Amino acid sequence: MSPQSQQLRTIGEAIGRRLRWEEISRGAARRQLLDNGWPASFADGALDYWERISRDPEPVSPHVEQVTGRPARTFREWVDDHIADFR
Repeated sequence: MSPQSQQLRTIGEAIGRRLRWEEISRGAARRQLLDNGWPASFADGALDYWERISRDPEPVSPHVEQVTGRPARTFREWVDDHIADFR
């Protein structure tokens, strides 16, 4: 299961709905970004970045705890804090 699918499942569990991840082609995603006013260079850069992190997620670092003095929240904790945004 992809990280995105896992995150979507977590959001679905939090709001009590079954959600589905639907992959779209790079071309379709690019068209959506351009239609929303993104400059082509920004859209291409974002798509390159999102493609890279979907294959090779960025590592978890200790910096949040070092800066704040407490561990970073889990994704589920973040979802719970923002649950109204998903309804």
